[in-house]
Amino acid sequence: MLTMDRVALPPPVEVRLKRTSEFVDNVMDFTRDDLIGFRRPIAATFAFSAPFVAMSAYQVGGLMVLAQVVVLYSLCAAAGIYLVGRNLWPQLVEEFEHRTIQKRRAIADLKCGFGEAGFINLQRAPFFFEHEHGVLVLADAGDFRTLFLSIENDDDPRWDLYQQGEMVRHIWRWMRLPVSRELVQFSTEASKFARPNEPMKIQSIEVWEAVNVALGEPLDGAVIHKPFPEVADQISRLL
Repeated sequence: MLTMDRVALPPPVEVRLKRTSEFVDNVMDFTRDDLIGFRRPIAATFAFSAPFVAMSAYQVGGLMVLAQVVVLYSLCAAAGIYLVGRNLWPQLVEEFEHRTIQKRRAIADLKCGFGEAGFINLQRAPFFFEHEHGVLVLADAGDFRTLFLSIENDDDPRWDLYQQGEMVRHIWRWMRLPVSRELVQFSTEASKFARPNEPMKIQSIEVWEAVNVALGEPLDGAVIHKPFPEVADQISRLL
């Protein structure tokens, strides 16, 4: 049986959201901070070596040589930052847009001020449908409902649980943020099913799309209002 409750945001999650929400609003500010700050090797090299170069020039030739070295060094630094910035500009803009989206989601999650905690006690083993980029999971949510999970094989912590065989335990617990739907916690407990279902293979993108459309294109964590056996059989017939 599936149950959902509102819970307070864990302090580490709230701190992370606040930090994300403080991201700059202007792409030029972000670019300037990225290129002139110490995060780029060329900027860090010029910044840390400049005092030593200036000191050596002054000791060797006095103020005249120091002034010439400073001008030359500044021109080299400006040229280096310009050339690096021109090549990195598309990447910086893409990163800025991605972090801006994260900022908006973080602000919205903070305004809500709560998380969504989920708990399910499985009475029958879930079904797994593996594809190139992860696995689709169907679980019996009770009351003629089916819980749908879409687990990616990149940075999703549930993928490691799946690989370790932990997803066939009777009890799952998790927490999501209310707006971004980001999964911040997921754990399994209790005993494993004696006879877990063998994972089925989704062989092509065409079949994956057919499965997704047949289910109504649900998002990760969605509840499908159809009985679990009916949904599992529906996907099985498409494979």
